[in-house]
Amino acid sequence: MTGYIVRRVFLIVPTLLLLGTLLFFMLQFIPGDVASTLLASEENAATPEAIEKLRKQLGLADPLHEQYFRWLGKMVRGDLGYSAYFNQSVWDAIKPKIDVTVTLALLGVFVAIVISIPVGVLSALFRGSAFDQAVRAVSAIGMAVPAFWLGIMILLVLSRGVGWAPPAQHADILDDPIKALQRFMFPALILGFRSAAVISRMIRSMMLEVLNEDYVRTAWSKGLLPRVVIVKHALRNALLPVVTMLGMLFASLLDGAVVLETVFNLPGIGLHLIESVRGRDAAMVLGMVLMIGVFMMIWILLIDLSYKVLDPRRSSA
Repeated sequence: MTGYIVRRVFLIVPTLLLLGTLLFFMLQFIPGDVASTLLASEENAATPEAIEKLRKQLGLADPLHEQYFRWLGKMVRGDLGYSAYFNQSVWDAIKPKIDVTVTLALLGVFVAIVISIPVGVLSALFRGSAFDQAVRAVSAIGMAVPAFWLGIMILLVLSRGVGWAPPAQHADILDDPIKALQRFMFPALILGFRSAAVISRMIRSMMLEVLNEDYVRTAWSKGLLPRVVIVKHALRNALLPVVTMLGMLFASLLDGAVVLETVFNLPGIGLHLIESVRGRDAAMVLGMVLMIGVFMMIWILLIDLSYKVLDPRRSSA
């Protein structure tokens, strides 16, 4: 198991370099650059001569291969580069944003698991009932409704209906849990609800399949408690494909977090990423996409390791 983890961790480095290389060259197709954006904000300063001078100062006028190998050299040393648009290093700009996005995504995962597992299991156990029909209808709605639209509707209903608005200032969840939860509650519920809609349907489907297996019928015939048969024999095996789905859903949760940070004005990576794209700040965009890639690879590694817990027969290799 230790060797497997070490190999997977070492694979993160070349994967990040490949991701960064592809993104570096893709960003060259975006019209404009950070030099023109910076000078555009100053009246009468955006002359062609001034823009070209600033581009040379920032190294943007160098041949593309020189820019790439300069970026690659910094990446190998663990340096994400410098943001001319925000006038600070990329890491210093990203660092305070990471906990917001990761907290929101993890709260979304928590909400999705808490909702989807009992709902999916009960829907399978009471197949064809009114509860089952209601769950299937709500799940279809959850998968069809976009996160940003749901977020805007909730904000409108809360603000005009009960006069509620999220706190203007962001608070760390460890320093002020109440204010932090007020900021995170609705975006986390929206993220979790949409993911729960997908996961609960999968759990229902897998439970229906597993409940017809011979080993489950044998467990019933032995007179075991329903809790033991459902949780230990049926649910544990039904969760294996669901764990795989959870790994893929985390990517959509991060995407959803990026959108909802904008809707709910949360100071996370998503909101910062949009500002960076507007500023044509390629260094910042590269740094943030690579950080999201790191989170995704760590999450996928945790998902792979969870297979070992759910099914010890599986080889760690």
